[in-house]
Amino acid sequence: MPVLGVTGGAACGKSAFVGALLPLLPRADAFSADAAVAHLVEHDREVRSEIVRLLGPEAFTPEGRYNRPFVRERMFGQDSLRARLDAVFHPRVRALWSGLAEQARSSNRWLIAEIPLLYETGGEILCDRIATVACSPQVQWHRLTVVRGLTEVIASQIRVAQTSLEEKSSRADHLIWNDFPFLCLQRQAGLCAAWLLNTRV
Repeated sequence: MPVLGVTGGAACGKSAFVGALLPLLPRADAFSADAAVAHLVEHDREVRSEIVRLLGPEAFTPEGRYNRPFVRERMFGQDSLRARLDAVFHPRVRALWSGLAEQARSSNRWLIAEIPLLYETGGEILCDRIATVACSPQVQWHRLTVVRGLTEVIASQIRVAQTSLEEKSSRADHLIWNDFPFLCLQRQAGLCAAWLLNTRV
């Protein structure tokens, strides 16, 4: 079965779209790059050691939990540091989902791969179709600063660090616009699922 890559900007609703899409595809598996990173941080000793080497022991709380606010502030404040931290995660995450993509093409199941930095890491070559989940800049800013509680500085740095929503939208096969209530997102998921199920890639 084909591989659908789902990407988009921060706080645009990628996970919500995947959650709405999966029940509509009777034979589908899902992969989340963010969940994979969280698992690596929690369970991979080599990854944890690399994080400490790059960011110092403050990257983890005294209880051993990932200090996400500290890491976010450090990595988005220094491009070179963010690149080195990305180099710890990206190859490992790529290996995980590229293997799943290969399995999907030899099976009778879809793979829905949610990869926020799909274009930034060249992951589009592993996908048969790509859906970009986007929203207006005003809505994205509100979600980052008000809903997620990020500072304006961090929110701005996050947006600058990613490929623009305009480019991601123009390069996608399917554009999902998520400015509106969840019911609208569900309806778009239904249209996307119907297209995928009735079209040979």
